[in-house]
Amino acid sequence: MPSRHSGLTGQALPPMRCSKFVEYVLQNHEAPVTIVVCSSREAFLESLQRSLEAESADQASTETGTKSLHPLLIPTIYQLAAANLVEVAYTPTLPHLRAYLASYARGKSSSSGSLTDARPGSHTPKLAIYGLMALHRGTTEFSVQGLSRSLAIAAEAAGSCGMQLILTEDAETFEFQDSESRAEAGTASVRDCWSEQVPVLNSSLALSIDRAWAGRTVDVGAVVAKWCQIVRP
Repeated sequence: MPSRHSGLTGQALPPMRCSKFVEYVLQNHEAPVTIVVCSSREAFLESLQRSLEAESADQASTETGTKSLHPLLIPTIYQLAAANLVEVAYTPTLPHLRAYLASYARGKSSSSGSLTDARPGSHTPKLAIYGLMALHRGTTEFSVQGLSRSLAIAAEAAGSCGMQLILTEDAETFEFQDSESRAEAGTASVRDCWSEQVPVLNSSLALSIDRAWAGRTVDVGAVVAKWCQIVRP
C-alpha cells in the first residue's frame, strides 16, 4: 500500500546479515537515509562484527592467496561520501521504536523541511528499519494487531517526509540451526521471515475473548504487504 502522503510503496527485503545491510544502504542510495536499528548500539556492533567475521571466513574458504579486507573496512571516497547521508537511530525496545517513529516527521520538518518531491529509486530518501519483527518477538504484541500498529506508525513517518519505507531483518535471527532443517530447505540457509505465523490478537487481549479468535494465525507477510512490497530472493 503506498503511503497516503508520498505515493511511494515500501519494500520488505529478505533477511540480511548486518554487514550486507550496511553495504546495501551505502551502495544503493544516493539520497539521505535514516536507519532505525531495533536493538542497542552495542548489540548492533557485535552483530556487525560477527557478520564481518563470517563473511571473511566464507571468503577464505573459497579463495587462496593473500587475505583481503572486507569492502566495508576500506574507506573509499564513495563510502565516505555515502556515510555523510546516513543517519542512525537505535531503538532497543518497542516503546522506543514507536516513540521515535511518531516524532520522526516533526524532527525532520523542523531540521530540513519536507522531502515530498521524492521519487522511487536510488535518489529517493529512505527510512530503513532493521529488525522490526524481531523486536516484537517475545512481547505481548507479537501479533497482527501489534505489528500493524508499528507498521502504520512507520509508514506514516516515512510518508509524511516523502521517504520510502524499507524493512529487513537480521539474517542471523532466521538462520537454520540444525542440519535437518537446512536439508529440508535445500539451498536456502535462512528462513523466510515473512512466512512466519503470528496470532491475530495481542496475547494480553486474546486471553479475554473467544478462543476461536485467540487461536487464529496469519503470515507476517500478509500484514507487511499492506504497506510494503515483499521482495523474496
